[in-house]
Amino acid sequence: MAVYQHPEFIFEKRGSLSIHVVRTLTEALMPCIARDPDRFFHLAGCEIIKDQRKIKVARIKINICGDTKAVYIKRYNAFSWRYRFGSIFQSSGAVRSLRGAVILSESGIFTARPLAAVDSRSWGMLNGSFFLSEEIANGKTADMYWREELVTMKGKEGIRRRNRFVGALGELFRCLHKQGLYHNDLKDANILVQPDASGNAEHFYLLDLEGIRQYRKLNRRRQIKNLVQLNRTLGKYLRAANKLRFLEGYLGPTFSNRIDKRA
Repeated sequence: MAVYQHPEFIFEKRGSLSIHVVRTLTEALMPCIARDPDRFFHLAGCEIIKDQRKIKVARIKINICGDTKAVYIKRYNAFSWRYRFGSIFQSSGAVRSLRGAVILSESGIFTARPLAAVDSRSWGMLNGSFFLSEEIANGKTADMYWREELVTMKGKEGIRRRNRFVGALGELFRCLHKQGLYHNDLKDANILVQPDASGNAEHFYLLDLEGIRQYRKLNRRRQIKNLVQLNRTLGKYLRAANKLRFLEGYLGPTFSNRIDKRA
């Protein structure tokens, strides 16, 4: 098992657990994490968000340095013997998520603040892994934000806000691809939108980070795949004019080039 090295996190072994935890909160978080991480799912007030064969996600409130914070915990299940055997030779989903969060942060892309990644292993094989991150206050997935906040706005102000939103979303994709960043599941549900205090702009946060990769140069196939993923999900709610505005944000200065735009 490879240990993820980064100055913002420390690594400790506690019995069968391998723990990466944010350095500034080690004393506050380690006592909670070093016991059975599964116990988080049984705490009073725990809200189960998703419970599937491969993953389980919950929202919990825990005390960190005297403050009660909402935290999301994602459990990657060891769902088959084939998966468990393969886990000997690769990083867990939790560690990959931690690495993805750091890659995005260092590239200037927003994501939820990572708190810890925990692996539970026996004989080198994963029994399960856990990724903890802070909640993004007032965040909504891109599709929900579009349907609940933007489509309901009428008149010129509604048109202006929707155009600004899809333009900013296009700029986000351009920023990702320009830096060689690839998310293997960049659909609307994995983009969280948070309005700023004035309500005149939005911040975008990426979720499900285990598939984040950074390349020296992102090839055209991966760029197109990301655009197709968004078009298949959020795209079904957009009009042609909205998609054109997204394209303008994505292409940036080359939008005026008819050949590039048509391609």
